[in-house]
Amino acid sequence: MANGKLRDYYWRIKTFIAEHPESFDSESSAFRFPEQDDLVNFELIDAVLVFRDGSKLYVRAALNYETIVREQDYAYVYYDAQGNRIFQYDDAPHHPEIATHPHHLHRGRKSKREQILPLDVLQVNFITIVEKALERLKKAS
Repeated sequence: MANGKLRDYYWRIKTFIAEHPESFDSESSAFRFPEQDDLVNFELIDAVLVFRDGSKLYVRAALNYETIVREQDYAYVYYDAQGNRIFQYDDAPHHPEIATHPHHLHRGRKSKREQILPLDVLQVNFITIVEKALERLKKAS
C-alpha cells in the first residue's frame, strides 16, 4: 500500500511536468528528475527543474506516507538564470518567530538581512511550488 501511495504521488508530479512542456528545458544537462523506483525506494524527491528562461528550481523533500503523502525535511530553492535566488521554501526549524514555524519562505538574495516570511501557500508540495515558479515565468514574459 505504501509503495502504491508513493507511485501515485510520483505519477501525479511526473504528469504535471509533462502537461507543461513549453515551460521546461528537459534537454538541459542540469535537468534532473528521479525515476519512479528511486522515489519509491528512497522516499525522496531529489530534482532540478530547468525552465525555458534558464531559471532553475532545486528540490529536495523526504516523503512521509503514513496516511497521505506529505513532504517533510524539504527545501525548494528557485534561482533566476543569473543565479540570483528568487525564493526558497523550507521547513528547517531555525526561525521560531515565524507564525508558520517551522515552515517558512525566504525571498531574494541570501544575506543576513534577507526576508524571512510565513508561508504564502496552504501546504508546501511539489506541484504548488512549481506553480509558483510558473507564475513568475508568466509575469516575466
